[in-house]
Amino acid sequence: MITVKEADTIISGNIKKYPSVRVPLQSAFRMVLREDLIADRDLPPFNRVMMDGIGINLSAWEKGVRTFTIEGIQKAGIPALNLKNPEACLEVMTGAVLPQGCDCVIPVEGVEMVKGKAKLKDSLNLTRMQYVHIQSSDHQARARLVSKGSRLLASQVAVAASIGKQEVLVSQMPKIAVVGTGDEVIGIGQKLAPYQIRRSNSYVIQAALELCGYNRVFCFHIRDDKDELKTRLGKMLEDFDVLILSGGVSRGKFDYIPEVLNRLGVKELFHRVKQRPGKPLWFGKSKEGKPVFGLPGNPVSTQVGVYRYVLPFLDKSIGIWSVPEEFVSLEEDVEIKTDLTYFLPVKAESRQDSCLVGSPVFPNGSGDYASLTKADGFIELPPDTFRFAKGAIARFYRWKI
Repeated sequence: MITVKEADTIISGNIKKYPSVRVPLQSAFRMVLREDLIADRDLPPFNRVMMDGIGINLSAWEKGVRTFTIEGIQKAGIPALNLKNPEACLEVMTGAVLPQGCDCVIPVEGVEMVKGKAKLKDSLNLTRMQYVHIQSSDHQARARLVSKGSRLLASQVAVAASIGKQEVLVSQMPKIAVVGTGDEVIGIGQKLAPYQIRRSNSYVIQAALELCGYNRVFCFHIRDDKDELKTRLGKMLEDFDVLILSGGVSRGKFDYIPEVLNRLGVKELFHRVKQRPGKPLWFGKSKEGKPVFGLPGNPVSTQVGVYRYVLPFLDKSIGIWSVPEEFVSLEEDVEIKTDLTYFLPVKAESRQDSCLVGSPVFPNGSGDYASLTKADGFIELPPDTFRFAKGAIARFYRWKI
């Protein structure tokens, strides 16, 4: 067996970045930018009115004028009007261009409108360019607004749209085959015999991947039959960029995956990691360099393996190398009866002091997938330590939402 750190090193050393492709902005949500988003003009592009009210020339107020004749209305989406009389005013709407000759906006709350005149309320304290979003005060033209390597989430999509990016250059998403194995596992719509279980691992993997933006995921199931495994996995190695297998990698008589992959020319880079759950984890690559993950078939092991190893690998492959790490403080003492790296599910809560605390959720073995619904993710506890005191800090891997 190798350590978790050694497994990370081997996996990271076999990352191959996927090519870039241009896609319509509407189809790019959660994809990863391969270009910077550059401001095509100042932001805001003009002096923008921030409040409904009136626009005046402040010099008139400084001279003592308190009642202003209304010359017109400056609404949003039209060219700037011109204040003809510096002792008059223009009605202005939120989002409109500041009219020429105006350098102060007074909100409607400070004004009484009567018969074409605007009378200022007492005790107003006015300043030049108040309630005006000044041109280029956010960003100047040609400024970098979003850096390549960023995921296109809601805010990034808004920026791309605002600078007129009908198409964006992004990382091509890999085509991923998710393969469940086992004769005892049947489809969720099939009639269930007492000695059978329904498929869940492939759905877990697909859901985790798609939640993180991987939208080219296809699920399969193969019986524990060497010939069928060899034929179908061989075809998948031709058709897909990544294979993620669940089951068939332990040391049972019908765990054929390592042998079959070897016959298909997939090079084993490691098999078995000093961790719990998920000790039989297998990782290798095809002759063409395509990655193959063999996750243990126990449901908890599968889910932990996806979040701990597969998703970080895929994220780096599409250009996300820097991911903020999360940590939690243990809510109670924890005793672990293993000298392996231990992945412990936790319920995470944020306290008023901004500290994230984790309460342990102990599954009843690595087959107890239902217990994971009570957890927000899992923490990684180092090996050779059997007791962790309340308040101990641990790395947190969140089920992503």
